Amino acid sequence: MVGVWITEVLKFFLPSLVLLFIARMIVQAYLGNEALKREEARKSGNRQITLPLRLQAYERLVLLLERITPAHAVTRVLQPGMTAIQFQILLTQNIREEFEHNMVQQIYVSAQAWAMIKSAKEEVIRLINTIAAETDSKATANDLAMMIIERSAEWDKNPVQAALVQVKQEAGELF
Repeated sequence: MVGVWITEVLKFFLPSLVLLFIARMIVQAYLGNEALKREEARKSGNRQITLPLRLQAYERLVLLLERITPAHAVTRVLQPGMTAIQFQILLTQNIREEFEHNMVQQIYVSAQAWAMIKSAKEEVIRLINTIAAETDSKATANDLAMMIIERSAEWDKNPVQAALVQVKQEAGELF
């Protein structure tokens, strides 16, 4: 009699447990799928906000690299009547200020691109300082400017151009 009673209870209880388990699995799958959809929607919204910011950062970094290119920096900073040492100081100061003005852009580019930009800035300053140290004390700013332009044209691996290529490549990957 007890065995019959247990069998009767199990006839109703066991299918209910199986049904409860299946319902729970379906609800968990549904909730997980909804959470994934919400996360993807949030990311998509973030991309719509950050894409213009990232593009603007790439534009500013390209402008920075163009402005610290020795030929462009020299022509922008050179003033009549300057001595070579005045020109060296003003030129290196200008490059550092350009770089510092754009430092925040590093959050929008890869670590590799930022390292290349930083290295390009350091190489340009090193070139200027090296040439200035080699120049005659009576040299004019024009003399120093010409030497900087000539020596930068002889670079085997132009660090500014390498950084420009990296930045442009990353910007192109956004599309």
